[in-house]
Amino acid sequence: MARDVRSLITPGMGLHVIEEVSRFEADWWNGRLLIWEAPEQGEMYAIGVDPAEGSGQDRSVCEVIKVGTLYHPDIQVAEFACDYLDPIYFADVVNTIGRFYHDPEGNEAFATIEFNAPCGDTMISDLCNRLSYTNQFIWKAYDRINNVYTNKYGWSTNKATRPKIIARGLHAFGVGDLVVNSPFVIDEMEDFARDHFVAKAKARHGTHDDRLMALLIGYWGAHDDEFLNGEDIGEQRRMRIAAGEIQQDLIQEVTHKKKADYQNTAITYKQMMERADEMFEFD
Repeated sequence: MARDVRSLITPGMGLHVIEEVSRFEADWWNGRLLIWEAPEQGEMYAIGVDPAEGSGQDRSVCEVIKVGTLYHPDIQVAEFACDYLDPIYFADVVNTIGRFYHDPEGNEAFATIEFNAPCGDTMISDLCNRLSYTNQFIWKAYDRINNVYTNKYGWSTNKATRPKIIARGLHAFGVGDLVVNSPFVIDEMEDFARDHFVAKAKARHGTHDDRLMALLIGYWGAHDDEFLNGEDIGEQRRMRIAAGEIQQDLIQEVTHKKKADYQNTAITYKQMMERADEMFEFD
């Protein structure tokens, strides 16, 4: 159940609600946490972090995702972007956001931070050592058969991994596994240029892709173990929804004594028959 943000903010947390922002204020988002959904009890959260140097050029971005389950897709619930915070101050921001969106056991949101971004490794070190934020993505050697896990925190975006997160992201957007709420991310998606090899995909000249890349990094980190194990929660959720819809169709067919239209259903005839058998089993 959705909760009011104000009721979740306590003194000393480092957060306060801005009642109103002038539409005439330039870059009103800069250095502010935009929230579309407050933390919900029982949900898991992941954050994707793309650090920058804080010199007024690229933005340091933290994207918050409510991790998808069998009942709902991944949903972008919050976003922080800033072009003036150095990596140490940005670490404090990420720490606050991660602890605000904690998991049911009180652990920080699972953070995937790009360590090869400017000062990304410095930020990760500061989070671990000064702020005791250890619920972080562990880098893996994806081209190895064994010893996949390394002893290094963080994500590296390079010519081998960039197409991986973009391909996963495009798939998630296309099938509805990742819901975007930020108009700024949508703008970056519209400005994103993609060549035939995906690996060189980047923002068009004069535009930014920091928010989009942070979101894709966060989405990958949230489902990395799932990908490595060959699982697909999104596909399971879609099949579950389809099965529920088909059960309703079967009930209607039986009630109205109509012939079922198997050719226009979302699963195979065999799967449908198995569902029907389950529905009409008697003790």
